[in-house]
Amino acid sequence: MRRLCILLVVCLWRVAAAETSADARITVFAIGDTGDCSLDGSRVVSAAMRAQPDWQQAWLIEAGDLAYPTATRARLDQCHEPYFGMFMHRLAVPGNHDFNDHGGRGFRSLFPAVPRAVKLSGAWRVWLLDSNLTGKAAARQLRWLDGQVARRDDACIIAVWHHPRWSSGWHGDDEAMASLWQPVAGVASIALNGHDHHYEAVPPLDATGQPSSGGTRSFVVGNGGATLYPAVSNRHNSKTVSGRWGFLRIDIDGRHYAWREISTAGETLDAGEGDCQLR
Repeated sequence: MRRLCILLVVCLWRVAAAETSADARITVFAIGDTGDCSLDGSRVVSAAMRAQPDWQQAWLIEAGDLAYPTATRARLDQCHEPYFGMFMHRLAVPGNHDFNDHGGRGFRSLFPAVPRAVKLSGAWRVWLLDSNLTGKAAARQLRWLDGQVARRDDACIIAVWHHPRWSSGWHGDDEAMASLWQPVAGVASIALNGHDHHYEAVPPLDATGQPSSGGTRSFVVGNGGATLYPAVSNRHNSKTVSGRWGFLRIDIDGRHYAWREISTAGETLDAGEGDCQLR
């Protein structure tokens, strides 16, 4: 009987360990600025993502501007959904081209309203934010964000909104986004943005934009299929600034993550790794 009990305990421990390990491993594909029917970008970016052997298990996170010139539901159905609607796990935030449709009516018909928090695993959460808001709506979102920061405990955070606080691209650094950046700086491990139509991996920065090992790493992933914008300069000593269509792949294992920027030809344009930011 004792031997049976010991074997049962060992088996249960192995099952629990396997479940914890499986729960800890997650793959995220991140893109922004897609859905331009006049270009082939969305098709080839989608094909590149679906060439990954594990794409059906991956989370697709979109950093806004899902269709051009205005993301109406009809435009989304025509220019976006045929390429990205097949992903089972999808999260998105609205960009300005989404918001231009009556405050995001088409966007909301596909995705729940933001802000909201989504659990990816036991350790990781995604905070989805709307960078188009002003006035009372923006104030409500900031109160929500402050509440999330206060009770995040030891969760690892990916924060997502459309307009980047830091960018070497055409639009550049956006001081209006300081209200979103400052609460998450040093709290979120990763920030994902679009708007500028290039890829950029900005090294960890603090609330004021100074390099800091305790800061938040941000990515501009606006190269998801729309017209590409050239980067103006490398403003933040970014590891890679690329003006090619592609997608960002983030592999999460426990509290560690590794990223690769992958072109539509399947090439790795950038790669790196980091650990969950806890404060």
